[in-house]
Formats: sequence, structure tokens, C-alpha cells
Amino acid sequence: MITIHNVSKTYIQNNKTFKALDHISLSINRGDIYGIIGRSGAGKSTLLRLINLLEVPTSGSVIVNGQDLTKLKGKQLRIARQSIGMIFQQFNLVLNKTILDNVLIALELAKYPKSERYNRAMEVLNFVGLKEYVYKYPSQLSGGQKQRVGIARALANKPKILLCDEPTSALDPNTTAEILKVLQSINKNLGVTIVIVSHEMDVIKSICNRVTILDNGKVYETVEIEPKGIREHSHNPDWFLAQLRGGRD
Repeated sequence: MITIHNVSKTYIQNNKTFKALDHISLSINRGDIYGIIGRSGAGKSTLLRLINLLEVPTSGSVIVNGQDLTKLKGKQLRIARQSIGMIFQQFNLVLNKTILDNVLIALELAKYPKSERYNRAMEVLNFVGLKEYVYKYPSQLSGGQKQRVGIARALANKPKILLCDEPTSALDPNTTAEILKVLQSINKNLGVTIVIVSHEMDVIKSICNRVTILDNGKVYETVEIEPKGIREHSHNPDWFLAQLRGGRD
């Protein structure tokens, strides 16, 4: 479903070259809940944003649903992106709009049929448990509720893929668990493939079936995991790997 082949991403800052990603290759299968983990600066968010071409690779190809997005321009790329939803760490809601309007704006931008927008917005807000909050404003919601709005907005256009950039890092543990249950329900009941970036091992192990560990812009290793909660964190990729395999070293 998603194939990233030999992708590199280089930035030039203050006349100096910085390689954020270095010849990355990986494949994500339809129906996966796929994790990307690594220490700060490892390239996790850059890699995630390559999947919908919010970041354009310096070299390599990004193939989604059989299309190489790096070869698409303008309208073709916009259409391809409609199958990819995205949620963010900081929610990115329009503060002077109601919860309902935040979702309706997303549907309008996606050119969803006008006559169907209200019903679709109510459908996704009900799915994430916010039916009773549709006329409230973001300032009236908790952090977890705001993230649910972000999820509803990302689901509104019926995407096949949902990209999650540190979606729980601003939330407390109980709220994190609630959001992860919503994501699991989306994957199971709607058949949406989920790619989640996180530095939190608890999050990765509780929800993902496959994980890529990044270190200094390179793939350290990709492993299949059986979700098991743990309590620790580390900046060492060897430690990440040991924990994903069930070790405690």
C-alpha cells in the first residue's frame, strides 16, 4: 500500500547541508498499524510527512496506492492526497469555529459533495464520541476531546490511510489510552491503515503490529511486535529494539 524506496531528504541551513533522511526504504501493508520510533532528531516526522508529500524527498520514490507521488503535480497530487488523512500533536483546530464547523471546513476544502457535508460531519463526530459537543468551541474542550476533533476531521473525507504525528504526546496517560482505542477502532472497523510516529514506547507497543526504528536518519531495523505495555524510555536504538522484542536490557 505504501512503499518508500531509497528516499533521502537533505536541507540546506546557513550554507550547511543537513541530511534528515539517508536512503530510507520500507513498506507498509494495507491494514497495518505501523509505528515509527526513534530519539528526537532521528527523522521520524520528516519521514511521516513524506508519505503525503508535505515534505518532498531530495531523491527516491514514495508510492501510495500504486502511484508514485513524487511524479504527481497540481490537481493529480491533490486528488491523491484525499486518500490520506493526518492528525497532529497540537490539534491545529480553528479556534473561532465550532467543532462541527471545524469538520465542515475540512469537507469543504476536500470538495466533498455539499449536500452530504453535514451528515458526514455528524457521522464522524459521533464515531469519535463527540456528538454532544458539536456546537462547542475548541477552548471548551479537554486535550483529549480536541484530539478527537482532529481525528474526526482527518476521517471526514473517508481516507484509506491515517498519518499520526505524535498524536498523544500532549496528553496524560489516561487520555492517551482513550485516543489509542479510537485509533484501533478506526483500523478495525473502518479498515484504515495507520502510520504513527511517537517517541513513547508505551504507545508503540500498545497499538502497532510493525515498527521501524530510525537512528540518525537511517533505518536501524524494522520488526514485528506483539503489543505489551512497558514503562521505560531510552534514546538508545539498541534499547528500543530489545524492548520491541520483549527484552528488558
